[in-house]
Amino acid sequence: MGVVESILNFLLIFLIINGIFNYLVFSRAKKAAQKIQEDNAQLKLEVKEEIEMVTDYICGRTLPKSEAYILANDDQKHYFCSWDCREKFIAGNQV
Repeated sequence: MGVVESILNFLLIFLIINGIFNYLVFSRAKKAAQKIQEDNAQLKLEVKEEIEMVTDYICGRTLPKSEAYILANDDQKHYFCSWDCREKFIAGNQV
């Protein structure tokens, strides 16, 4: 076996081992990336919209502002849970 054949055999073995090593590193990196993506998918949290709450001036019930009846009186806003509470407020302020 000559020197050239020995060098070629060494290079062939080196390239085969290097290819196997690169394949193993790549496959581990790919599995790690997939695991990270799965973990991130599980960690996604739902962002809840913050709902502004108001209190009924008459009965004291707390409810979302979007569901309340609103009465502007003397540059103030009064919130009511129902039309009846709103009417009681109006009747009470006229006396």
